[in-house]
Amino acid sequence: MSRLVFLFLCAVIYVNSAELPSSESKENAREEKLRSALIDAFQNIKKASAKGGVNDEGPLTADLLSSMILTPNTSRNEKPATEDSFHLFADEEGLSFAEAFDENVESARKPSSTEASHNVQHIVKTTKAVEQTTSKLNKDVLSKLNDSIRSTLNESKLVLKRDSSNTTGLLGIENMLRIFDAEILVKQWKELQSVVDGDCKLDMQLYVEGLVDRRLWALKMEDASGRYNSMFYWGNNYWTGSAELCQILNEQHMPPPAHNKSSGSQIFSEWRQDVSMSGSSPPFETGFYVTRLTVTTDLPQVVKTRRTLHLGECLPASCSRQQVAALVSAAHAPVLRHAVLAVRTPRHGSYVYIEDPTFQVLLGVSCTVILLLITATAYDLKLARDVRKRRRRAANMAAGEKGARGDLKLDLNGLDDITVANGKSIYNNNNIAINSNHSEERLTGETSSTNEELKLSVWSDLLLSFSMKANILQIFDQSVGSDTVPVVHGLRSLSMVWVIFGHTCIVVFKYADNTALRAILEKSFLFQLVLSAVYSVDTFFCLGGMLVSFLYFRTNAKGKLDLITKGRRKITAGVLQFLGLMGYRFARLTAPYLFMLGVVEVTMKWFAHNAVFEPPAMDHETCPKYWWRNLMYINTLFPVEQMCMLWSWYLSDDTQFYAVSAMLLILATSHFKLSVSLTGLFFLSSLFTTGYVSWSNEHIPSSEDPFTQFDKIYDKPWTRLGPYLVGMATGWILFKTNLNIRMGRVWAWVGWTVCTATLLFLIFGLYRTELGVAAAAIYSALSHSLWAACIGWIIIACSTGYGGWVRGLLSAPVLYPFSRVTYCAYLVHPVVLRYVAMHLTHPIHLGELLVFVLFLGLTVISYALAFIISVAFEAPMVTMLKIVAPQRKPHRV
Repeated sequence: MSRLVFLFLCAVIYVNSAELPSSESKENAREEKLRSALIDAFQNIKKASAKGGVNDEGPLTADLLSSMILTPNTSRNEKPATEDSFHLFADEEGLSFAEAFDENVESARKPSSTEASHNVQHIVKTTKAVEQTTSKLNKDVLSKLNDSIRSTLNESKLVLKRDSSNTTGLLGIENMLRIFDAEILVKQWKELQSVVDGDCKLDMQLYVEGLVDRRLWALKMEDASGRYNSMFYWGNNYWTGSAELCQILNEQHMPPPAHNKSSGSQIFSEWRQDVSMSGSSPPFETGFYVTRLTVTTDLPQVVKTRRTLHLGECLPASCSRQQVAALVSAAHAPVLRHAVLAVRTPRHGSYVYIEDPTFQVLLGVSCTVILLLITATAYDLKLARDVRKRRRRAANMAAGEKGARGDLKLDLNGLDDITVANGKSIYNNNNIAINSNHSEERLTGETSSTNEELKLSVWSDLLLSFSMKANILQIFDQSVGSDTVPVVHGLRSLSMVWVIFGHTCIVVFKYADNTALRAILEKSFLFQLVLSAVYSVDTFFCLGGMLVSFLYFRTNAKGKLDLITKGRRKITAGVLQFLGLMGYRFARLTAPYLFMLGVVEVTMKWFAHNAVFEPPAMDHETCPKYWWRNLMYINTLFPVEQMCMLWSWYLSDDTQFYAVSAMLLILATSHFKLSVSLTGLFFLSSLFTTGYVSWSNEHIPSSEDPFTQFDKIYDKPWTRLGPYLVGMATGWILFKTNLNIRMGRVWAWVGWTVCTATLLFLIFGLYRTELGVAAAAIYSALSHSLWAACIGWIIIACSTGYGGWVRGLLSAPVLYPFSRVTYCAYLVHPVVLRYVAMHLTHPIHLGELLVFVLFLGLTVISYALAFIISVAFEAPMVTMLKIVAPQRKPHRV
């Protein structure tokens, strides 16, 4: 009896361990078959019990054994010679015990993704010996059998319920986030091969065969391809793989010699063989592709919203981008549904520098400028050496004639100056006080020369404008001119560093595998310093308006504009002044600006064709079409999608503001009240326009998104004019008071307190603050002008003796060189940021310390390149403009 129970339990377990069906159309029929088979089996057992019971060694035992155990000579599909009395049905697709016995299971079960899922195997039919049994099966045995069957089936139902809870049959996020990998490619190759043709199809066939045969080169290609690795829910949208590994597979690497037995070399040799530096190359050239695709799913617990991923694939280089897109699109992922948006082919050599006309122009300009720099510097050194020789001879002759007279003191190692006399440049001996505090005056007074004159032509002057020696000395001069406000240098330098810091955070977060970190950092208090970097531009606007107003009124008061206006009617004189001011600005800014436009276009073309990541902007398309808008400084009047060199919006706005200020200043010389009225009207109109645009677009400035409505509010001149006009008012106050204002200590403290509180409010005021539409409009309208007003107070207080330690900080001579190359630093630093980001082949994992280190490195590189650009382009243009200035400036040799 115990043997019968054991055998019957084995039969149940054998049935339970079989595979489950995948079709749901025959569910009811199979359920009835299984129920009927088990009922018939129990009926046969009862009949045998009624006839006298069952012995352990009786025929029923043998029949059950024969029904479950197949002899080697009998297949599962063959029926035994005897007819069946114990019959269990199973169709060709199998039968699920969960469907057969769980009455609560869903009638429409999705088919499992795995082919083997508990199908019920065919059991060989039993013989009719059951009816001949004489043993009696008592009720206790039947009860034990029923309990055993019920227990076994309940266990199977629990397992199947657990499996059926996952509609895909996949466990783990790594399996659910599969899109296109080796397993999918091999299993679906029969269908996928129809979407490719030509050499691509042949090479892909070799790749599939290599994967099946586990060839090392095929495994390396799969290893170089991107896939989910981690941090999908932390913002990792870059599954790039390794472009380097894919590229190096095209090179044949020989294993290191085995005779080298030194410990270090042996370890390195084993490492080379173990990783990737050995083994045969693929039978075709490999290429790296980056597919940008969107993924969705019906399982909201996996992907709640549509995600855009960048998937790297190492495939045969014979495949075109269209073929790769078709191949990835046709693949069926287990869980995700994906749609290919674009395919990029980095490092395929589709862009060649030398074939680009823009690069050819840049190369020609660079070679010409380098030649001029070398020639001018050599000429400057030779000129200074000749002048010193002549001065020594003159000094010796004078010493011989005058004997021991000591009233003539010569500085043989000093620097010489060039001034204009009768249309010729000469070295002169103007007696100017050596203790002058102004750099240009001190420059002339530092050297006493003889009466002997060295005449230079205009062409020599133009050539000397490119002298690196003179330009470097001018940049690193530790003193300032009489028409310069010293604190401007500090404000300009610190604001530029703030701009670089903000841009660094924006760019590097775009190519991080933990972009969600920004959502965490934005909630921190100190991160508001990064988000508030937008106000640094308002500092530049305020400084620009202050300088143009202060210098114009002071120059006009000294009568230096008489050469242009004298003897002409007011309208004609005003037009000539306006053209002169605009021409001076255009000549001073355009040379380095135009050069950097070409650099941006060429580098962005290279990034678009060779970088693993997509470029942050479409400058490789917009610059060739719309560069003329930048040259005319009107690019902010057009949609931002068409803008070349996005950060040049500041130059465009500042130049347009300069044109408006020039007209207002020229008008102020004859109609001051009218000029003031127009200035106030422009200021109020800017405030109301900004508020209205913000209100109509429901723009809510917040700490999390400071660049929203960029094309409507942030870069448009009519919304950013306010800070520039505030700067103009500041310059007029400095001119009118001649940098001499008397105020009590209490009022000075009140001014600094209000200024500090306002600045802190603008920087940290939006921290965890939600504004309504009306309040947001008021904030947008006033915030930038309030910042400029605070900067104006700092300039006035520091320039009139009420700055305290702030004046010492902002007027520190160490900041002067950085201030003088600020313009070039602003032009070049985004290019450096893009260059670093576009040369990455993997996303970076950001942290506070890493961002700070990147910021420091990028700042140093940006200022180093800005120094070179300034010496080569900006400083020569400034020196040339001095030649045609109303009052000739001295030239340092």
